[in-house]
Amino acid sequence: MPTVTFHGPKWYQILKDGSEIYRGETREVSQAWVDEYRYYLNKNPCISVKGDAGVTVDEGDDGIPDAGWTKKDISAWLKAKGAEFGGYATKAKLLGLVEDTLNPPAPEPEPEPVVQEAAVEETIIEDPVDESSGDE
Repeated sequence: MPTVTFHGPKWYQILKDGSEIYRGETREVSQAWVDEYRYYLNKNPCISVKGDAGVTVDEGDDGIPDAGWTKKDISAWLKAKGAEFGGYATKAKLLGLVEDTLNPPAPEPEPEPVVQEAAVEETIIEDPVDESSGDE
């Protein structure tokens, strides 16, 4: 569940829904509430939001992760496809893994074993020289 915290210079702030929030107060809100007031929350530097699931917008409605997807949704898609990743992964790194998952690199062709031919010794037979035809 997302939480909203007010850090402002004033003692309190009236939120867009008409409620008041006091400096240092953290309030639990629904994801629907965050989605409804997202523009306001992003523009107000005195309010921080934690636990926001974000909004995934699928460009082209193709079901393939792109820049509009949240990191959480990209990770879930990769896990469903069997891709392995660990540790901290940035959104850019995850999108690179999506590309690798969709277009795996072609396997490197194995070089054919070099067959060395056995050295064949050739015997050169010289034609006999006819010495009887000389001009003596």
